[in-house]
Amino acid sequence: MRRWRTVLILLVVFAAIIGCKRQAGEKQEQTTEGAKPELVHQWSSDSVMKVPESVCYDPENKLLYVANIQGKPTEKDGRGFISKVTPQGEVLNLEWVTGIDAPKGMGVYDGKLYVTNIDEIVEIHIGDGQILNRYPCEGARFANDIAINEQGVVFASGMAGGKIYRLKDGSVDVWLDSDKLKSPNGLFTTKDHLMIGIDGKVMKAAYGEEQPEEHIANTGGIDGLEAVGDEYYLKSDWTGHIHLVHPEKEKRLLLDTADDNINAADIEYVPELKMVFVPTFNDNRVMAYKLKM
Repeated sequence: MRRWRTVLILLVVFAAIIGCKRQAGEKQEQTTEGAKPELVHQWSSDSVMKVPESVCYDPENKLLYVANIQGKPTEKDGRGFISKVTPQGEVLNLEWVTGIDAPKGMGVYDGKLYVTNIDEIVEIHIGDGQILNRYPCEGARFANDIAINEQGVVFASGMAGGKIYRLKDGSVDVWLDSDKLKSPNGLFTTKDHLMIGIDGKVMKAAYGEEQPEEHIANTGGIDGLEAVGDEYYLKSDWTGHIHLVHPEKEKRLLLDTADDNINAADIEYVPELKMVFVPTFNDNRVMAYKLKM
């Protein structure tokens, strides 16, 4: 009888242990599934930049290009330049391309780097860093971001005039002029649409229809705009915030450097590296973060 009582006690203890392990496993599984997206700091460059406004990744050469305004954002002073930086933060050539006024948004296509420069799009040969062409954007006073689709069509946001410019076949025209666009800034191209960040919203316009419609509401201000998959986008605002936004979900704050007076201008997200690169504008650095979803 005593032996059976001992066996029974051991069975109860064993069942309790198994139950605790199962509960711990379920808790761990729930924690993993419910993990919050976050940005984890990886590195910061030295403070050698001169008002860095945007970062652009070149997948072929595996390099970052940084647009430095240096002077005033709307002043044609010839002081702006493009830096060449590794994805690990090493500055290879601080003033790789010079002779630009106030470079902002950038895009890479077919061995060329395209950069907005107040009222024009500048085309640069990546191989030797030489300026090949300057394409005027008629009426633009603050050409800002650039995005390039799969066909090589270059889109640029005219922030001051509320227009979207298109560089195609060697000439620039106004592709989109709509009352729905308020201070268009960050751009991103998908297969069928141009995504346009305006004050408080993300709009989208089909390439064939050229009429924008609201896609994501209540975003707050938008400077950089980058897709991260499944209708999620990262958007930065100049004051120093990065949010994760989605058409059907509340925006989520991932980074806040505003209290430290560190801006977050036109960011770049590189899916293959899962890295976000942040130009800090007045802080004169580039910062890198690993995105964990």
